[in-house]
Amino acid sequence: MPLFFQLCGIFVWGTFPFGLNFFDMQRSVKQVIVMRRDLNMRKGKLVAQGAHASVGAFLQLFGISQAANGNVHLELEYGPDSFLEQWMDGSFAKICLYVDSKEDLIALYRKVKEGSPDIPVELIEDAGLTEFHGVPTLTCLAIGPYWADQIDPYTGALKLF
Repeated sequence: MPLFFQLCGIFVWGTFPFGLNFFDMQRSVKQVIVMRRDLNMRKGKLVAQGAHASVGAFLQLFGISQAANGNVHLELEYGPDSFLEQWMDGSFAKICLYVDSKEDLIALYRKVKEGSPDIPVELIEDAGLTEFHGVPTLTCLAIGPYWADQIDPYTGALKLF
């Protein structure tokens, strides 16, 4: 039977079927958006770029097919106790962090892609039409949604934006 109890001043969720289990805690899911602070983007541009990254990373989790009539179908399948079950349950936790350069952004992107290929990561390049003087510019990336404890090794040293 599930039980909520206090251990050393910390509230813990535990399950006690045949013995004590103090560490039966649910893993958390999040998405991390990492912005380039050095670009000094306008607030609206910053939000739009972060939204592009967030949606792009999430869409990587979908299966895509095309019907005979030309319609595109997106399919998302997940099971119980999966990170997607938590995410789709409505938490949608997002953390916004920053890096100070294009090189730092690219290095982080490569680390995640190479070190944890199951974690969705989306790198955004702005076309430069409204800012950046017509020059395509890498602006941000999104990591996840995925298990927080799998994302943290890549982003734990970064600071909140």
